[in-house]
Amino acid sequence: MLGARNLSVRAGGRDLLRAVSAEFHGGQLVAVAGPNGAGKTTLLRCLSGELTPTAGQIQFGGKPLAAWRRDALARARAVLPQQSALDFPFSARDVVLMGRLPHATAAAHNNAIADAALAFCDCEKLAARDYTNLSGGEQQRVQTARAVAQIWESTEDSAARFLLLDEPVSMLDLRHQYRLMYNLRGLSARQPIGVVCILHNLNLVAQFADRILILNRGELVTCGAPYEVFTEPTLRRVFDLDVAVQPHPEDEKIPLLIPRMKKHPAA
Repeated sequence: MLGARNLSVRAGGRDLLRAVSAEFHGGQLVAVAGPNGAGKTTLLRCLSGELTPTAGQIQFGGKPLAAWRRDALARARAVLPQQSALDFPFSARDVVLMGRLPHATAAAHNNAIADAALAFCDCEKLAARDYTNLSGGEQQRVQTARAVAQIWESTEDSAARFLLLDEPVSMLDLRHQYRLMYNLRGLSARQPIGVVCILHNLNLVAQFADRILILNRGELVTCGAPYEVFTEPTLRRVFDLDVAVQPHPEDEKIPLLIPRMKKHPAA
């Protein structure tokens, strides 16, 4: 279990998070949603250990996150930030293999996992290409494959595994958005791995997330299944947008969000 307890972060004279508590479990895909500046990335940075909260605590695997050795933590959780700068002409395959650096496993074993992670993110045809020459969406898929390779298997000191992804589909085309989310949900169910991802496409969230956390202005607004939290009043209040919520034609438990069209007032 990965949990935030009364988490607060203050920086630059602003409260980025205010007393946020949440739990994340293996075998679930949890989406974090909310408008720009809601505190989503701040929460993910705290969960990963990159950012120390002003108050509160992160618990991971039954102990404080700060008590974990850095090498053991690297084998237990992988992080995909919003941006991953890499200016050296590594092949895409070499970038994915970077995810295996925390593991003292044989090269052949690491190569097999890299192949599986490349396939997971539909990157097999990119493996030999120079990473710096890839498109933004291709680079994002390769970086996601690196994170997946990092926690592909369990080791003795990292039975609990989590994948923390900050906007993993932001640069992907529609096909790859749905393919990645489908694969992430399958990965969380099979391994089981806990997947926590920040997403702005709320219909994608509704279709694939087991649970959703909605943040706004640094506070947790609501948490629950998609059909529980995606209500018209909540969406109107949080996103300041008039949205119609209807059952998905293929599954009534999946809400379908349709922004209402309004005529602009006459000039």
